[in-house]
Amino acid sequence: MDEKRRETLLTVIKGIFYVAFALCLGLIVYYNTHDTWSTRITDKLEYIEEWTVIAPDGETFKTGRKYSDERLYEQDFTIISTVPKDVCDDSLLCFANRSNIEVYIDGVLRTSYDKVKDVALPGGAVKSFYMTVPLNESDAGKELKMIRHKTDRRPEVVPETFMSGMGGVYSYMISNFGFTFAMAEILICVSFVVILVGIGMRLWYRQKIDMYYAAFGIFVTAAWVICNSYLYPFAFGHYHIDGIQSYLWCVMIPFGYLLYLDSIQQGRHRRFITVLLIISTANMITWPTLHFLEIFHFSKALEIQDSILALVIVGVFVMVVMDYRQGKAKGYRYTAIGFAVFTVMCMWETVNVLIIKPRNDGIPMVVGLLLLLTFVVLQQVDDLRKISSEKQRAIELSDAKTKFLAGMSHEIRTPINSILGMNEMILRENLDPNIARYAQGVQNSGKMLLSLINDVLDFSKIEAGKLEITHENFSIPTMLSEVSLMVRERAEAKDLTYDVIIGEGVPSGICSDEVRLQQVLINLINNAIKYTDKGGVTLRVSGRYSQDDMYTLRFNVVDTGRGIKKEEQQNLFDAFTRADLKKNRNIEGTGLGLAIVKNIVDSMGGSIEVESEYLKGSDFAVTIPVNIWDKTPIDNNYDMDKGAVERDVERCDFRAPDAKVLAVDDNHSNLSIVELFLKRTGIVPDTCMSGMEAFEKCRTTKYDLILLDHMMPSPDGIETLRLIRNDEVSLNKDTPAIVLTANALAGSRQMYIEAGFADYLTKPLDSRKLEETVKGYIPEEKILSPEDEAQPAAENDRDTDMEGVTMITGMDYEAALENCGGDEGILKAVLAEIADESTERIEKMRGFVEEKKYRDYGINAHAIKGLMLTVGITGLSERAKKHEFAVKEENFAFVNEDYEGFLEEYKQVCDDIRKGS
Repeated sequence: MDEKRRETLLTVIKGIFYVAFALCLGLIVYYNTHDTWSTRITDKLEYIEEWTVIAPDGETFKTGRKYSDERLYEQDFTIISTVPKDVCDDSLLCFANRSNIEVYIDGVLRTSYDKVKDVALPGGAVKSFYMTVPLNESDAGKELKMIRHKTDRRPEVVPETFMSGMGGVYSYMISNFGFTFAMAEILICVSFVVILVGIGMRLWYRQKIDMYYAAFGIFVTAAWVICNSYLYPFAFGHYHIDGIQSYLWCVMIPFGYLLYLDSIQQGRHRRFITVLLIISTANMITWPTLHFLEIFHFSKALEIQDSILALVIVGVFVMVVMDYRQGKAKGYRYTAIGFAVFTVMCMWETVNVLIIKPRNDGIPMVVGLLLLLTFVVLQQVDDLRKISSEKQRAIELSDAKTKFLAGMSHEIRTPINSILGMNEMILRENLDPNIARYAQGVQNSGKMLLSLINDVLDFSKIEAGKLEITHENFSIPTMLSEVSLMVRERAEAKDLTYDVIIGEGVPSGICSDEVRLQQVLINLINNAIKYTDKGGVTLRVSGRYSQDDMYTLRFNVVDTGRGIKKEEQQNLFDAFTRADLKKNRNIEGTGLGLAIVKNIVDSMGGSIEVESEYLKGSDFAVTIPVNIWDKTPIDNNYDMDKGAVERDVERCDFRAPDAKVLAVDDNHSNLSIVELFLKRTGIVPDTCMSGMEAFEKCRTTKYDLILLDHMMPSPDGIETLRLIRNDEVSLNKDTPAIVLTANALAGSRQMYIEAGFADYLTKPLDSRKLEETVKGYIPEEKILSPEDEAQPAAENDRDTDMEGVTMITGMDYEAALENCGGDEGILKAVLAEIADESTERIEKMRGFVEEKKYRDYGINAHAIKGLMLTVGITGLSERAKKHEFAVKEENFAFVNEDYEGFLEEYKQVCDDIRKGS
């Protein structure tokens, strides 16, 4: 039997058990309202010590207080004695009985019991009970005669009979059966509360607690103990139904414990447990059916039922022992101990029932139940402690992850900023169409790489479904062109076709999140290419208007690939899930792509569906609601390649040469990027590389806008802004400040806004976004239209006297020029600045080592590393990196040993720069 079938069978068994459980509760309610036999309890106690027995064959003999005979009397027999002399009007004659009987006082029938007449139960009564006979004071010394109708399972000829009032009977019942009854009552109440809690946890929190099944087992067992007790009629005022209930509860005992064991063992022994459940289910159905149909009496099946219980008990014991020997019981060690103790007590109870045959069953069982409940509670407390500990650990790991991602965000985004920034300048100033095509490919891929990095670095947002969705106007053809540029080469490498089919009436301009839409399409198309070996991939674009300015955009990514099995389609969008893993084991990927797509589509208010036929292909359909700003229909023959190359060639829409902007960053390359991106606006920003320098500049110059990096040596960007705002001498207390940061994690924007920043820009910087943001914060009177002042040509800024620069020792000129946006003038300016500050920097660094201010020394080594990398002197940059990390690792011996040689090499490079410049 495979796992799926076992799961189905287990579900059916659970259903049968729950139905039986409900029926038993219903029977209790029904018979409590229909059983007319009631008890009469008065006061006192005196045993009848001598009886005369007249057997059916005429044999007569005398016996004492009670007498049992292994011979079963199949016909009526008589027992005779004398009513004690101390009888009074409220006395009761009390004895245990289970068969038809008539009781005579002085030859007059005083009371009788007839199963057919007195018990309206299908199958009749199945349990002995304490029968009471009312006596009068005048009955003293008279003949007491009982005519009994045969003996059965426990062949008791003369029952232990006593005379008492209500107090005596009550005292007798409590002293003999009270402990078991009271403990079972407590257990049934506690377990019922746990069952309600378990149901509540399932309904409201969708969480399953293992203790829920154990509570069912304890409830059923405690109910059996209560119904099996002679005290039941005296407590609830009804006879006979307790016998039926006793057997019904008994056959249901195994289910809760087996289900609980399966749950805490996490299905390790499910096959064996399923077999035991099947046997228990057959036992639960067979005997009640035969009894109620009056085919086979419950009492005759007792040995079989108890044998099945014994089998289950042994099975449970074996499974626990197996887990213990394999070291797997540690995860539920308290429960294992509880089950072991409970198993021993159950064995004791079974031996009592089958061999010793005491009058009152259940004491070993109830003791075992108490111990099991105790250990189950201990296990649950231990589990909660572990959960609390794991939760705290998870919080600590989450904090560590957040810090790590923040650091990685900064480290990864900085080089991407340079790559995209310099490539932006190539697109602006290049006139060669082939180079433009290559550069546009770099730009598009770089942006998509940045988008993917954003998702990975900010995965907490994806998990929480809190992706930030922006809405900006853009052109669908241009977006599709960029997508085509990024996927066509991959399709051609596998000899696949890639086609874009645009339906009728699809508008050209929409307002939505272009980056997210691109990401969805790239993921789906790359996935289709990955799992397609022949044929091709087609992107179909269609949709319909929902309102005049609203449109439901639909993308269908159709492939002729391997397809997806129907049973795997339901989990296709789960994180780290891949379809047909055995067949696709050689396909690269983590299985995260479709999960990200689903999250993005949901966040944009859309939907995604898949239709697939195994080995024939798939069709992923995405629908997204968007706003329309240009209803011009897209021409289906639109040249996708043309759209990609023409992207981002628009001119800057304003000039502001008189605007005063301060840019603060501890990285020269980042400052150069800001200068280059603001070049079209005519703004020449003041720059500085530390928070304190910015603080001083803000005391002497009134700026229109401050662009402030966050991650800088003390003070960082947030601390610097606080200093500027709180300085009485500052001229820029109210100047808007925009933070430039590589930290794009969830909650970052809110953190910066609360710190006093007016806006938030992430690195790598987008030139258009920077221009738009700057335009929004500088005074309107300083903004000029492009026609008011001609934009200078890039060629006019070039400095062609670069022969000396190219001769600098150890310098990669091409890399240096690329880092400076291809602008030789900026490169010369950067080199001059490096040389000018070198003498002062060298003196400071020597002083830091002598004064053991290694942290300050490490900050300067970090600066040299970045400066040398910017101008292509990688050898010195690597040496600076070693000193930086030596400080971080507190390897001060290395610093002391090597710093003179390092500073001497730095001085020599700067001297070469002066000569070359």
